[in-house]
Amino acid sequence: MDRIKSSFTAIKNGAQDFYEDLENWFYADQRKGLLTFAAILAGIALFSVSMVMAQARVRQSEYDEIIYPELVSERMKTIPYGEEDQLIKTKSAVSVMFAPPHGDERNQVDRLLQQKHAELNRDFFYYPLVYDTVNIGERYNIDPTKVTFVFFEKGVEKNRLEFAKLEDKESAFIPELNRLPMWNIKNLDEEN
Repeated sequence: MDRIKSSFTAIKNGAQDFYEDLENWFYADQRKGLLTFAAILAGIALFSVSMVMAQARVRQSEYDEIIYPELVSERMKTIPYGEEDQLIKTKSAVSVMFAPPHGDERNQVDRLLQQKHAELNRDFFYYPLVYDTVNIGERYNIDPTKVTFVFFEKGVEKNRLEFAKLEDKESAFIPELNRLPMWNIKNLDEEN
């Protein structure tokens, strides 16, 4: 026990000595001290920014290497990591599939897209729900564990198709996906 106390005391005394030496050095040449302090802060800020940028690049390369090569249809287009909001807002009309990269529901969707790709009459974008799934789920009101197709017009959601809610997935999926951009026809039917 005495050994631990003496070690703790030695560390405490060493830290106090270091602080006093640092304080004396700073007051001896304040200009040099301020420049050194500013350089350390700038270095920390630069390191932090580079880590954030590196993380986005790493995630995009993971998408490119792991997820995107498994796309089953040439009608499926990719959205670069973190750019879904910008794409949705800048396109006048766009359909987006929000889905996890794997799972039973996603496997069913892939199988149907492979089998019936000739019946599909429009392209759609795929955004894999891997990172930040809770925020994306809240932002677009989707369940991040399910496959959901959403049609946006000028950044505003107009229609959605939730694969799990289809009764006859084999026969209804592709026709419903083709009708997704026809949101105004659906509204007219509801009015009559």
